[in-house]
Amino acid sequence: MSRIVEKASSVARTIGNALDKAGAAMEVTRYSERLVPSTRFVTYNGVSPTAPLTFIAPSSTLVGDVTIGKGSSVWYGSVIRGDVNPVKVGSNTHILENCVVHVAKIQGDFPSNIGSNVVIGAGSIIHAATLGSNITIGSRCQVLDGAVVEDGAVLLPGTVAGPGSICKSGTVYSGVPAAEVGPVGPSHPSSHAASCNHYSGMAGLHSSECGKDAPTVARDEVVRVDKLHRDPKYFQPDYSGEPIKDTDDVLGMGTPGRIFNNSLRSPELRGKEKE
Repeated sequence: MSRIVEKASSVARTIGNALDKAGAAMEVTRYSERLVPSTRFVTYNGVSPTAPLTFIAPSSTLVGDVTIGKGSSVWYGSVIRGDVNPVKVGSNTHILENCVVHVAKIQGDFPSNIGSNVVIGAGSIIHAATLGSNITIGSRCQVLDGAVVEDGAVLLPGTVAGPGSICKSGTVYSGVPAAEVGPVGPSHPSSHAASCNHYSGMAGLHSSECGKDAPTVARDEVVRVDKLHRDPKYFQPDYSGEPIKDTDDVLGMGTPGRIFNNSLRSPELRGKEKE
């Protein structure tokens, strides 16, 4: 029986490959498949997420009534689900890897609101809560139903702000449940701003890389290997992909002393260099 299944699987793969090749041959405009088809914007009850000028990483998911401000980022593996209530996120706010932002309806009618210039550490859960602006949420924190974190507060890693709790402005919290540790230090505002700027820059780089198709990635790898092994004293090619312009050209005859890629090597091009 197992041999029959193996034979059938092999035949199915062969037929599938043949159909794929036939379809590619019939294409008028060749389709280049992106490497990141896994990012999901899911419409729920007729409402779709809105995230202009925002980096939404591959493998992250936005569902329903979700609005994210400009310059923000949602990193790999995170899920923001605005199904039974809306989720609103301000500008320059960064939700790092494997976070969950959700809302509540059954045990309380709570949306999730997150302000601007907020950094939410990896693995954190924001469930039907309100976060102000300029807040630092450490990794693996939980802010639960109806909780409020005021402007400028800091939750250290692993802190749990329970349902209905309030974390005061400019205060550091830690523990389960969240307990007041003390005021934020005088250097915190500048370090927090630097952190936001750091993630903004990284989001731009990741967005650029994630937008590349397979041929571009393959070319990048060729360039990387070439740079790795090429002696810096040797001729350095133009890696931009643009045609190399010889700035030392003399009268359309190329660089004195060189015989490549000019009319000295190709007499039939003589007189046509400047056309």
